[in-house]
Amino acid sequence: MWKNSFNSLSGSEQLSLIEAAERLFEDGCCCPIACGGGAARPCGAVEDGIKVASYAVHDGEEPPVSGWFGAGNIFFSGCSAKCVFCQNWPISQENNGKVYSIDEFCENVKKLLKKKVHNIGLVTADQYLSRVLRAFYKIRDDLNVPVVYNCNGAQTEKLFEIILKVSDIFLFDVKYASNGPAGELCDIKNYADVNRRCLDMLLERDLKWEEDDMGILRSGLIIRHLVLPNYIESSLEVINLLQEYRERGLNFKISLMSQYFPAYKAVNMEKLERKLKKNEYDAVVELVEKYDFDGWIQGLEE
Repeated sequence: MWKNSFNSLSGSEQLSLIEAAERLFEDGCCCPIACGGGAARPCGAVEDGIKVASYAVHDGEEPPVSGWFGAGNIFFSGCSAKCVFCQNWPISQENNGKVYSIDEFCENVKKLLKKKVHNIGLVTADQYLSRVLRAFYKIRDDLNVPVVYNCNGAQTEKLFEIILKVSDIFLFDVKYASNGPAGELCDIKNYADVNRRCLDMLLERDLKWEEDDMGILRSGLIIRHLVLPNYIESSLEVINLLQEYRERGLNFKISLMSQYFPAYKAVNMEKLERKLKKNEYDAVVELVEKYDFDGWIQGLEE
């Protein structure tokens, strides 16, 4: 009988990972900013409970993730990256949402499962990982679907070690391949360095692509990249980086996204105050096609 990664662990292993994640939160070492903890965390995490913006049956993920019943996505409030252009800025920047106790969180996860979702998707969950795992431990008999970790791609090594052990599917961002654009556009100034270490760890994990008989993803890595206007050289650098990792043996499918629109601080930034142009996106698509990556290329609506 198939088991997800979390339930493939023994009860003592699960508890050990929960305790390790709790220590990282207490010490303020959940993300590369390493805030040191306290009440005013840059990610927006609350000290008690789990702050969630929404529990949603989501059909907008890549086809083998959303399937026909949808992904059971949980959108957590807050984010450490604080990208100036974030398309979901009310959640990531303004921390919109409601605080749930662990028991309340459990009940909402079970409601999603009763809707026959193909998976439970944790969207930007770093700051609440220990409490999410505590909830999973309480409902482990009900949690019979893959766990999707949907993240910004900049996790600390210690946190990512835990994430790798409890997640089946990764929707993993590679936003920038060098720290220049990262320094301009997000709060994790060494994003590229941290992101590469996570890619190295994914390579070591050797995650296999596995679908069930109906084509629904059970395990695998999808690497996402959002193309930004006036940062085409940065996007080309990302694609070249992914080709390097593929040559080293990283097993993934690419998801190239064109859905950028000016949002949050980007509306007042000269480089980002417009949508993508066709010739910009085409240059990135051309390189993706040159390397013959498997995956999905989003269409561009000008």
